Amino acid sequence: MKTMNEISGNAGKKILNLLVPGAIMISALSAVLSSVGCGDMGSTAAVPSEAYTSKPSGNLAAGDEISVSFSGAPELNTKQKIQPNGRVSLPTVGDVSAAGKSINSLQQGLTSLYQVHLQDPTVVVSLESAAAGVYLSGEVLRPGKIPLDRPMTAFEAVMEAGGFTKFANPKQVIVVRNQKGKQERYVLNMNDTLSGMENSPFYVRPFDVIYVKQSVW
Repeated sequence: MKTMNEISGNAGKKILNLLVPGAIMISALSAVLSSVGCGDMGSTAAVPSEAYTSKPSGNLAAGDEISVSFSGAPELNTKQKIQPNGRVSLPTVGDVSAAGKSINSLQQGLTSLYQVHLQDPTVVVSLESAAAGVYLSGEVLRPGKIPLDRPMTAFEAVMEAGGFTKFANPKQVIVVRNQKGKQERYVLNMNDTLSGMENSPFYVRPFDVIYVKQSVW
């Protein structure tokens, strides 16, 4: 027959065996919740130096709306949206390829085309609205697409979207960019921008996605 001490010892071991796995599970779950609470959204890349350099708005693309003005024949002035095939339809000369060209290049090409049609063939091309843009999400007042019709910084894009909401965490602004078929993530601290401590603005590129995270109090 077992003594009371043996019975008590066996019962203690059974209780310990039940408690230890549960404690391990709770500890593991706490670690997962802790990482989520700290805003772990995967790996981030170092900000490349070229991100701190503005680039021209780039070549024209399908969906861009352009204005074409004729110095010698203002009655021909027109606004055109570049078609999916990359062309615009212009008076007298018909369809002309526009996508992939710079504004200056298209302007020069049209001036050359109209030399045989107009005494003053000077053509002025300007960009009315750009199809390319950046996308704002998270804690901004007006989430959505911002047209990228000029060199623009990430901070300017946030301001174009109405600025931060009262729940925003300016220290955690995520920029997702497609680089050669691979999505790269950059984390920006816009508190430094707001306080004047950051002197190197981060310039966005067409189709960047900017996500402003929520503060965790």
